[in-house]
Amino acid sequence: MAEIEAGVAAAPDPVRQARYARALAAVRHEYRDRIAPIGESEAAAYLTIHKTLKAAGTSIDPPDALIAATALANGWTVATRNIKHLARTGALVVNPWEEKL
Repeated sequence: MAEIEAGVAAAPDPVRQARYARALAAVRHEYRDRIAPIGESEAAAYLTIHKTLKAAGTSIDPPDALIAATALANGWTVATRNIKHLARTGALVVNPWEEKL
């Protein structure tokens, strides 16, 4: 949700930004029972990802690391087009737009 919020906030056109904010509010309401909270296990997984990638001489954007950490902490698969960045986190990643599930 934070990554989507950042995108909404970055919209340069105030009218478009307001429309995106309304859409985000609707998504929050509709999926309120399926939005994953960030707790201690997710934070620990985030730190592990950060340390591992830093030791390898690379980095990852914090929102991507947090998504991967949440998946790792809960045994979930990440469905994304951003395979390049998320695959190196150790999370199970699938691109449903390219692979048959």
